[in-house]
Amino acid sequence: MKNPLLDKQFIEALDKHNQRELYAKIVSLTIDEKPIEEISGKVSQGTLSIDGSSAVRRTCSLTLIADRVNINEYYWSFTTKFKLYIGLKVPKSLKDKYKI
Repeated sequence: MKNPLLDKQFIEALDKHNQRELYAKIVSLTIDEKPIEEISGKVSQGTLSIDGSSAVRRTCSLTLIADRVNINEYYWSFTTKFKLYIGLKVPKSLKDKYKI
């Protein structure tokens, strides 16, 4: 099975598709960058900014709809490190066309 992310035509078709479903997973990390808790769900809106010249290199704001949320507020303070994973659901029409 070929990797669809290496197929330029598939990536272009995915980019041009007018209906997108974005998903995100946010993982709270310890100081040693070990995972503690996570929240995941469908993204309804948000932004991600990267600025290499700033002391705060990455900022993000997002709203997501989570099915299950069972978090400890202690791990989600303003000083918490986290990883952000973002995924895009591939529409059935593109799956069929590119045999994914």
